[in-house]
Amino acid sequence: MAAKILPIEMLQRLFRYEQETGNVYWIAEGRGRIKKKAAGTIVRAGYIGIMIDGKRHYAHRIAWALHHGKHPVDQLDHINGIKTDNRIANLRQANNLQNGKNVKIKNNNTSGFPGVVLCKQTSKWRVMIKVNKKTIYFGRYKNLDDAIAIRKHAEKQYFGEWTRHHENLR
Repeated sequence: MAAKILPIEMLQRLFRYEQETGNVYWIAEGRGRIKKKAAGTIVRAGYIGIMIDGKRHYAHRIAWALHHGKHPVDQLDHINGIKTDNRIANLRQANNLQNGKNVKIKNNNTSGFPGVVLCKQTSKWRVMIKVNKKTIYFGRYKNLDDAIAIRKHAEKQYFGEWTRHHENLR
């Protein structure tokens, strides 16, 4: 269950935000509050959680609120996919569909690139992309680099700015 949204004025009394590093620091005194160290700890989901009055609040949402003076309308997306990188340049508002386009490669991926899978029957690389809960197939390719190029083109076409930047993978 999500924590109650705290008033901006309260967040401004409790914290300061350093936009160059993305860190949120305590201003207010209190048990467990260390002013020289970034507030919060990494929680199971991989985000930085900060406890306020016994409820967990996420550092990226606090950072957004402190920087913009208002809470995000919906979700926040970490553009580079690093859930602890709360620099304002790395955060953007997103709806659930947009946020879902910027996802990590699955652990069982065989190609090292999303949507490119080795077909065991043909020994070719199958290219696909999921759009609006439907899978679109782009064929099978002998050469992995060709398959990746097709997938990158599909990401630009269907996801636009919301695609994860996988350029460093190949």
